[in-house]
Amino acid sequence: MSNAIQVFENKYMAVMAELSAIEQQRKIIEKKAKEIKAELEKAMDEYNIQSIDNEFVKITRVEASESKTIDLNKLQEKEPDLYNELLEDYPKITKRKAYVKITVK
Repeated sequence: MSNAIQVFENKYMAVMAELSAIEQQRKIIEKKAKEIKAELEKAMDEYNIQSIDNEFVKITRVEASESKTIDLNKLQEKEPDLYNELLEDYPKITKRKAYVKITVK
C-alpha cells in the first residue's frame, strides 16, 4: 500500500465508517419503505382507490403499460451495416462528468 493511501485511510477512516453505517441504515429504510408501499398498493386495490392526497402523502395509482423501442444490440448483431449507417446519420453523444464511485461493504 502506498504511503498516500495509508495517510488518506488514517485521516478519513472515521468518515468511511460513518458512510458505511449510513448506507446500512439506508438499506433498512428502503426495505421498510418498499414493504409499506406494497401494503398501501394492495389496500388501494382492495378499496378500488385510484388516488389519495392528504397531509402525509399523495398517491396516484398508475396502471401497467407497455412501450416498444428498438433493441440496438440486436440490430447491431443482425444488421451491422444498417446499424453503422444509422449511427453515422443519427449519433447521440452523452457526456458524463467525472465522479467517485463508492462501494460500501
